[in-house]
Amino acid sequence: MLFTHWPVDTHMDHQVASMLTIRAWMEGGPPTARLYFYEVNSGSQTQGFLPNTYLDISSVVEQKKAALFAHASQDGRGIWREHHEIMAQWRGREVGVPAAEAFVHLNRDDHTSNLLR
Repeated sequence: MLFTHWPVDTHMDHQVASMLTIRAWMEGGPPTARLYFYEVNSGSQTQGFLPNTYLDISSVVEQKKAALFAHASQDGRGIWREHHEIMAQWRGREVGVPAAEAFVHLNRDDHTSNLLR
């Protein structure tokens, strides 16, 4: 499994990381490798993110907070309060759990499923 930023993002580093991951996945990744995009500060950085995969994180929210809070130089507490807590609750509501993370799963076989004619 590969995880990377959603490429439609206002932060240039996120865009570049995403595109490099996509290129690596397309060029040399195993045919069975699954690629998942995640959101960052949805609405303020991540744009146009429409998830198709969710993960219930209700049982590990405290661990996620602790990990984020450890990034003192990034104001982890502020990021949690202003973005990630809200996103976890929102995504949880979308799938009926207290907290969730959302992803866009890009499958190599999906290219034929939604052709415009």
